[in-house]
Amino acid sequence: MRPLKAFLSIILLTCLFSCDPLVTFKGPQPPDTKNLTKFPRRLQGDYLSLAGNSVLSIKESIIQRTYDYDLKMHVNELDSNQTISGDTLIIDLENGDRKPIIREGDSLIEHVHFVDTIYDIIFLHTLRKFRGHYFLNIQVGNESWEVKKVQLTKGKLTISSITTQEEVQKLKEITEDESDTVVPYTFAPTKKQFRKFVKSEGFSDSEVFVRMKR
Repeated sequence: MRPLKAFLSIILLTCLFSCDPLVTFKGPQPPDTKNLTKFPRRLQGDYLSLAGNSVLSIKESIIQRTYDYDLKMHVNELDSNQTISGDTLIIDLENGDRKPIIREGDSLIEHVHFVDTIYDIIFLHTLRKFRGHYFLNIQVGNESWEVKKVQLTKGKLTISSITTQEEVQKLKEITEDESDTVVPYTFAPTKKQFRKFVKSEGFSDSEVFVRMKR
């Protein structure tokens, strides 16, 4: 089903939390820092992705990402198991799955609306604050945590990840730990070591969102 595959591809390409992490930590970061039970009011609100097609919503305990856009395809992209009936695309003739569409000449337009809850403090997630940054800790295994950095400056929200081998090497040097050679690389920095990593341009892969007016 090509329309569905195209939709899923876009979701995977744009979703902040869709990929397996390159680096995990043996506990929530930074160490020896208290957990927050909710997002502060200054962070709560809706943010438009500069990449387009989605809005990030931070509420008291969750982060959701809403995709709302038109997906356009040519009629020649339909496969043998699909057909058009009026303003409906039957995407699977065997089970009758169908989607509403708009037809413009040889083009089919499907409106996509999809809400994804990508962070929930209540569900195996831990939020911490340190030196003006917020850290989203996501449990991905037993004593294994993926960490993302969040910063809000003048209405611009930046969410950053660890995605490069340069950052892995930097963590190895800072923690003086060269033992881990298998992805995901796992580290257990001290609070001082973690702060040093952040200050040395760790979390370099960023996506930027702009606060929307209420």
